[in-house]
Amino acid sequence: MAAAWKNHADILHLLIMRGADVNQRDLRRRNALHNLAADRACRWGWGEEVVGLLLRTECAIDGVAGQDELGRTPLHWACATGNWRMAEMLLTRNAGEGEKEGEVRGSGLGAQIDAVELRGKTALHVATAHDRADIVQLLIAHKAAVNAASDGGWTPLHNACDKGCEAIVRILLSEGAHINAQLLNGITPLHLAAQGGHREVVQCLLEKPDLKRRVRDNFGSTPFLRAAQFKRKDIVLLLAPFNNVDSLSDGVKEACAAFDATVVDFGNFHNENRVKRMSVFNLLYGRDPENPRKQAVTTVPVDSRGTDFRWIHLPANNMAWVEALLTKSFIEEGAHDVDGFKGLEKSFNYQHRGQRTHSHFMRPLCQNTPRTMLRRHEEETPEEPASENGQVRAMDSPARKQKGTGSKPEKADSYFHDEGHGKKNKNNPKRGKSGSVPGTPKQETKGKSGQGEKQRSSLSSSTFCKDPHPLVSACNVCVFMPYLHFETTERRQQMQDAISRAETLDFIPRGIKRTRTRDEILIYAHLSSSTTSLHVRRTLDQFFYPNIDTKSRDQDQVVYRYQTKSPGMGADPKIFMVDQLWMWVLGTNLIVTAFPQRWDQPKNDPLNVLDGIIEDINSKTRDPVKSVYDLAMIITNRCSGVFDRHRLGDEEYQFLDMFESSIGIATDKETVLFNQFNHASGQASEWLKSHRKLNGSFSSPPKSYNGTDEQDQSSNYCDEDGQPLFVDRLLDIGQETNLLAETKDIRDELNMIRTVLEHQNNVLLDFQEVVCETYQGQHRSQFEVKKRFKDQQRMIDMHLKDIDRMDKQAERIYHSITDLLDLKQKHANAFEARFARDQAAGTTRQSKTIMVFTIVTIVFLPLSFIASIFTINLKEFESLNLGYVAKYTFGIGFAISIPLVWVALTVDDIGGFFRVGSRRWLSNRAKVSAKSERSEETLQALEMEKIMSLPRMRRSVDVEYGGGLLPVSTRGTGASRRPDLYGGLSNGTMRKSYDLRPSMDSRLR
Repeated sequence: MAAAWKNHADILHLLIMRGADVNQRDLRRRNALHNLAADRACRWGWGEEVVGLLLRTECAIDGVAGQDELGRTPLHWACATGNWRMAEMLLTRNAGEGEKEGEVRGSGLGAQIDAVELRGKTALHVATAHDRADIVQLLIAHKAAVNAASDGGWTPLHNACDKGCEAIVRILLSEGAHINAQLLNGITPLHLAAQGGHREVVQCLLEKPDLKRRVRDNFGSTPFLRAAQFKRKDIVLLLAPFNNVDSLSDGVKEACAAFDATVVDFGNFHNENRVKRMSVFNLLYGRDPENPRKQAVTTVPVDSRGTDFRWIHLPANNMAWVEALLTKSFIEEGAHDVDGFKGLEKSFNYQHRGQRTHSHFMRPLCQNTPRTMLRRHEEETPEEPASENGQVRAMDSPARKQKGTGSKPEKADSYFHDEGHGKKNKNNPKRGKSGSVPGTPKQETKGKSGQGEKQRSSLSSSTFCKDPHPLVSACNVCVFMPYLHFETTERRQQMQDAISRAETLDFIPRGIKRTRTRDEILIYAHLSSSTTSLHVRRTLDQFFYPNIDTKSRDQDQVVYRYQTKSPGMGADPKIFMVDQLWMWVLGTNLIVTAFPQRWDQPKNDPLNVLDGIIEDINSKTRDPVKSVYDLAMIITNRCSGVFDRHRLGDEEYQFLDMFESSIGIATDKETVLFNQFNHASGQASEWLKSHRKLNGSFSSPPKSYNGTDEQDQSSNYCDEDGQPLFVDRLLDIGQETNLLAETKDIRDELNMIRTVLEHQNNVLLDFQEVVCETYQGQHRSQFEVKKRFKDQQRMIDMHLKDIDRMDKQAERIYHSITDLLDLKQKHANAFEARFARDQAAGTTRQSKTIMVFTIVTIVFLPLSFIASIFTINLKEFESLNLGYVAKYTFGIGFAISIPLVWVALTVDDIGGFFRVGSRRWLSNRAKVSAKSERSEETLQALEMEKIMSLPRMRRSVDVEYGGGLLPVSTRGTGASRRPDLYGGLSNGTMRKSYDLRPSMDSRLR
């Protein structure tokens, strides 16, 4: 090992020939090749002959024998130190190449290119971590795995982005490295490049169209947030949405240009506000025509001194638009309130997701996040944050400083740990010098401090807003609240058709050639993408049942049925919709809202929420809007009171009145149905009376139900065939079930509306608490705030009371209809029983008639038979006079018929007599058999008793006549001796025993 270290090739060759162990290791378990590869002072061509000599031996370069205490092979160390020639020799090791006579043949195998060390790193990981671009190319040429993952999920691309090696990043991306690969904590290569301030690497990644820029790690941070957290303002601007317009699809750009955003400035203006409308694209991504480096519109005005605060409204619930606007505001404020912005982005985690388009909505809530404004001079001198263990600074700053010289730090391949929120690093004061832009090579910033200060001052004055209260601690407030609105049936169907086409990617309707509307453009641009950011408008049933298909329910709302049945309102019926109010109060000078407009929004819409808010702002009867919280309360008041029944408006928009009218109509229908049932029941009673069969002495003409005679009555409730009509009325329950279904729908939709109002009430209570806390911190009076919120809650409570009252009315109707159906069922049962009784009576009458004919037959059949005999010309009949014929005919006939008539009349009694007799006979027979069985059982019991008494009798004989037991040898055990034993006994004892049976037999007899 010493000979190899000193480059003594001859001595090394001699030692090998004398049997020296080439795999001998030192204390760090390194052999000669390990030490040569790890020696930074070893540069080629010094020592190449020594390495070649070792490679032609059995010197291990892989496997367990080829790994040191860190699990590294000589190839790992060659990649770490940048020994390109040695790495090539290790990869191309061949026993036949350069072999000389007498030398020991090696294994002939090259180094395993994807061998891993203890932490799972391959040689490519080590080369990228040390910025060895030439070795990376060598390894890739030998088919190294570019997506191999080490501990924690680190890939070579992660290491390259962490170290800021642009050349290596481009090489890896060209070889198919996964650009969106994530560590176990969710961090992507873009996260590492952004937080490290590697501008060139970030630009390289942004060039790839498949890059996911908004991926969040397990801590909820995007690459943009990572850059802001580590004070990388150049990366923040690079990742800003307005600097990445090219990444947007054409459909998204078209949708942004089709819709107009509303910007209202409050301050020293006419009517104390100024309203401007501009396209969403110009608001979010537009550039100043005169200075393309500047934004066309800023979120907070800096040029107008008369503006106190600003309200920006977006015309759709589009998360992409809101995120772009909030990000723009964050950048313009200096990108220092990272925690506050992170809290705003976390508010999007409250989104409800589902498989259907209408399943996406924001859960109702109101939350506030802390917001701290820093002074401008603190903002201009940011300090480098460090991680908890200081590794970020160690692997970040030196790498950038020495990038141009080529010298690399010795320990730069350390793992990244999450830094939390970024602590200030006091050990690196040079980071705050003017002109040192993070992520910029050092040689590019020499002598440019003055230029850097000018750029910073211009950036500060043009893009960063001026906070009038530099040290005011405020909060950001986020509000998600549902509210009721409407849409016509035709427009809702158009919206549903557009959504269906977007879901099936059928963008152009067949057979239709027309220009797409802006609403269709918006839906096609966002619903067809993999990540749904657009929340569409929902019907009342879609709001309450977000996970089912509600097409049939949407077309059968209570207000829709009411309008279609009412004269003058069925031309364009309307239905209930549930929209969402998204509102963010950012500090004291900006408020952002987003809620949808109607499909193909008409100009003169009396329930246009945006126009209503502006009207409330300009109202002379209200106090002027002095703060963002005053404006926020006006917005919530307008949204929660869209269908205020006490506001003046068109009758066709009073939807709650439609519910009340529908309940009144249902009540009237229930009364009519009950009266019809009562009338039909009375008719049934009169019909039964008129058809009752009574005795002639008690029969009287029936009175009609309505006081008319029987003929008029029959014409009232009988059809042409004389069949009663009231039977159909009593058995038909179609109208009752329809009314029951309508009442159920009314109660169901009232419950949905109640749910919306309860959500509003809960959100407003939380919002009131947040505003009161803010006013208390600013030592402002809370009386007016509480009064306004109390008015809003009073209006909601009033609507809730109206809904509860209507629900109770509908419940009474529901129970009344149920009772009516129950009465009809009971009446049908009673009527059926009455019909059954009448049918039984008729059957009885028929049986009696049959009995009469039977008796007549029995009487006349013998008579006719006897009479027929006398018609025969027999010589025995001497004289057939009347007396002679009558004597025999009636005598014999009545003798036969009278008994048969008696049998026919008493056949039931005779049958009963025979049944009783048979039962008695069977009972007596059963008693006799049971008695005999008991006698047999008694005899068997006596036999058993006799058998059991034999041992006792044997003992008595032995004692009386033997004077003691005989010896065992003299006893008789066989069957032959038992008769002698019994024969020798006294008859006095045995006879008494055997005399029991005759006595018992006599007793049984």
